[in-house]
Amino acid sequence: MPNLTFRAGTAIDGTRFALLTDQGDITDPFDNAYKISYRDRGLTENSYQLPTWEAAYTASSKPFEMIPESRELPQSVQDGFTTMVAALIKGVDVFFCDYNLAISDDHPMCNEIMDKYRNTDFVLFSCADIVGSDPSQQPYCVSYAAPRYDSKTNPAVQHRIYCKTEAFAFLQAVNAIVHQRTIDQYAGGNIREEHRDPLINASDATRELNQFIDVIGRLQGEVKALPGASS
Repeated sequence: MPNLTFRAGTAIDGTRFALLTDQGDITDPFDNAYKISYRDRGLTENSYQLPTWEAAYTASSKPFEMIPESRELPQSVQDGFTTMVAALIKGVDVFFCDYNLAISDDHPMCNEIMDKYRNTDFVLFSCADIVGSDPSQQPYCVSYAAPRYDSKTNPAVQHRIYCKTEAFAFLQAVNAIVHQRTIDQYAGGNIREEHRDPLINASDATRELNQFIDVIGRLQGEVKALPGASS
């Protein structure tokens, strides 16, 4: 059975990245996207040296059963996801997330999250209904931008990127976000950081992941308890 994985890392320029996934083999492409992107920005003394995170950790949940395909996302799961992300996203600048986290279907769990946390840029992967289900024809990334603030005097934009679940697509997403943030700074669209939260620690992240898994477990139990449900 799968686990949820949350990885958080602070880049050498202070930008904070995070990854939330139910796919255990995604952490390396995530790390490598940061390393290659930041090496190419000339922030290391040696142009051939890959930078490491200033600080990083990985938290994992207990195993769980994926939610089967359904016509709509159960409200209890959406609410549990929203509560979990509210804790995990504090202080995060760039948030990578499974589009269909913990479910065997493509449901847009992050739409309200992206609207709520405008200071954070989002990269959503495993999103077949956006980039298609054929890996040979999927675009690397499909990108959108939304204003960060209601004020017309601040031109900063929030990246919303949907991408393939692979290393090069992750790299392009990081490059796009890092360069857009730089453009915004030069254009006077600085991101407001006067009340920047610290990142959640590993033990608290693990607790949040497991609380979401408990929500899924209760839903699975309710489904199995329905009359006529298979055991």
